[in-house]
Amino acid sequence: MTLLEKSFKELEEMTEEVAYRFFVAKKVMHAIESHEIVEENNAPYETYLNRVESAYQSLDDKGRNLINNEFFFQNYQNWWVGLYSKTNFYRLKKRTMLQFLEGIYHA
Repeated sequence: MTLLEKSFKELEEMTEEVAYRFFVAKKVMHAIESHEIVEENNAPYETYLNRVESAYQSLDDKGRNLINNEFFFQNYQNWWVGLYSKTNFYRLKKRTMLQFLEGIYHA
């Protein structure tokens, strides 16, 4: 099944998983760098962080804002009210999740 065939909910869950793993990888890298843990090979963590960052940077300003507010730094719910209609927001969210996930999994 391709990303285009996935439901909105599946894309949302995948993007949430990316954010969760991103913060885990950041914590592990910090622990390695501060010698809290000894890890022989930090390449997988570094590769993952770079892929997420690259996918994030490939988005336009609206897309980066959406990914940030919806998945990474969830400061407040309904942050988009006043910026988008509900229909436009969900359309933008789906398109942005697809583009972001494509950048990670098909880079």
